[in-house]
Amino acid sequence: MANKHGLKGSIVKKQAASRKMAKNKKSAMAVFTGNENAQTRKNTSFKQRRHYYENKQNFPKKKLNNKDPNYLMEIGLIDDRGFFVKWKKKNFFTKSMTDAKWLDFYWMPRAK
Repeated sequence: MANKHGLKGSIVKKQAASRKMAKNKKSAMAVFTGNENAQTRKNTSFKQRRHYYENKQNFPKKKLNNKDPNYLMEIGLIDDRGFFVKWKKKNFFTKSMTDAKWLDFYWMPRAK
């Protein structure tokens, strides 16, 4: 035993490193660790929870920054009829699955 608490030196170094890393991130992690239930927190490692939280923070939001139709057409998000190209086949102008002429994304008529 190299020290009074009986742990190996490598483990003590890892504990110190993790304390140092977590020192400034406690307030950031408080939201994450507070929103999950205790059982999940006990069954998941700190490393997995940290990676999940970091990925969640870095994932781009789906909210549109600019809702100007001309701008959305320029960047290729909606086509000339107003349908979203990448996401759900929904019309930006009518807020439904059809355009003003009651045609869907594939130019097929839909019921009103």
